[in-house]
Amino acid sequence: MPASIILNLLAATGLLFSYTPGDSSIHTPQAIQLKDSEASGVTDKRGMEIIAVDLADDFILPLHPDGKSLGLKTKEDYMNYYKNISDPDLAEEFLNAFFIEENGVMEHIPTEPPLWFDSSLPNEFKQLSDTEMAISQFSSIELYGPTTLTVFYKKRDGNKWIIDDVHYETEREGLNEV
Repeated sequence: MPASIILNLLAATGLLFSYTPGDSSIHTPQAIQLKDSEASGVTDKRGMEIIAVDLADDFILPLHPDGKSLGLKTKEDYMNYYKNISDPDLAEEFLNAFFIEENGVMEHIPTEPPLWFDSSLPNEFKQLSDTEMAISQFSSIELYGPTTLTVFYKKRDGNKWIIDDVHYETEREGLNEV
């Protein structure tokens, strides 16, 4: 069996992650589902919630050990990846917080990861309009304390959903107690 057929089968099943710098389509299992033609056809709440969860998972993927399989090296590579799933300003802010560029290569800063959406935990999904949605999740871990993370999404270019903004609301009860 020719190698190209095997690679195509692996890519179609989501077992192969590939990225070509400058390529505007990123091939992760979630992003494959988000091609314009497919995303525009999703109208039910559950389908939109799946898109929101998949985008949140894709956004944080470069910080995970398996994120190396994306082949991202330069800042341009990372920005090309993020332009498919998020607002460019949000991507830039994220990169500046968790990566440093050395000799043209982005290196992960060894630090605690941000408090982020965990698709295995309960969450609250809201469709705000035909072009906006949000997903919220409450966490209470020692490092961050009780915090609600809300990820906001918007439709870009008519059919494609992206992460537009991220908000953290921390409950700070007891800070002024003596």
